[in-house]
Amino acid sequence: MRKFRYFIPALGFMLLATITGCNSKAKSWSQEQKETWTTSCMKFMNDRGVAKKDAASFCDCMLKKTANKYTPEEAVKITPEEERQLWQQCDYQW
Repeated sequence: MRKFRYFIPALGFMLLATITGCNSKAKSWSQEQKETWTTSCMKFMNDRGVAKKDAASFCDCMLKKTANKYTPEEAVKITPEEERQLWQQCDYQW
C-alpha cells in the first residue's frame, strides 16, 4: 500500500503538465525559429557586453517565456512593455 502513496499526486501532476503543455503556444515554434530568435538575442546581449554564459542563460529563459506566451508571429509584434514583463520574469540583473 505504501508504494501507491505517491502515485495519485504524481498522476495528478503528470495530468496537469500534459494539459498545460497542450495549451502552450511553444509547439507553434519550429526549431529554425527558435534558433533565429536565440541568435538575435545572443547578438543583442553580446553587443551590450554581457558575458556569453549569462547571455545564454538569459536568452534561454526569454525564449521559453516568449514561446509559451506568444506564437512566432505574435512575438515579432510584442510591445516594449510586454518585453519588459518577460525580462522581469527571467529576473536577470548584471
